[in-house]
Amino acid sequence: MSTEQERAERADATPPRRRLPMSPVNVALVTLCLVGAIASFVSHQMTIGLALLVAGVLTGAAALFARRRSAGDLERVNALEYTDERDRAAAVRGLAVVGMAGLILSFAQVVVYGITRDTQLGPIFAIVTLGVLGAVWFFANWYFVRRG
Repeated sequence: MSTEQERAERADATPPRRRLPMSPVNVALVTLCLVGAIASFVSHQMTIGLALLVAGVLTGAAALFARRRSAGDLERVNALEYTDERDRAAAVRGLAVVGMAGLILSFAQVVVYGITRDTQLGPIFAIVTLGVLGAVWFFANWYFVRRG
């Protein structure tokens, strides 16, 4: 068995683990938004580029805000910055509701396309779907964080 001193020496020899400024999921989301914004600007799609740039900046800001010690449960869960099992449990329940809403919206999109055969509705439906899923996510998280 090792002594306390040997354990302390081994701990000192191990380099400290660098912690990302935000969760890996948020790093991926911010990176995706910023790469998409650059690609959109290069292809002269200024509106989409600006929307992606704003989304990336807001996502990063929300993640950093949620890492503060004074951040509440809802801020952490909405920003995907879980600190304990309660946050993770609320997030799992909230994301399950988002998944169900996503399935319903996907079926609705197929039905609308089957009836209208209008390919111009695709981008509109995608934007509406993203907005609805964001709202569902916020309210589901709010409900499950309050409920405990």
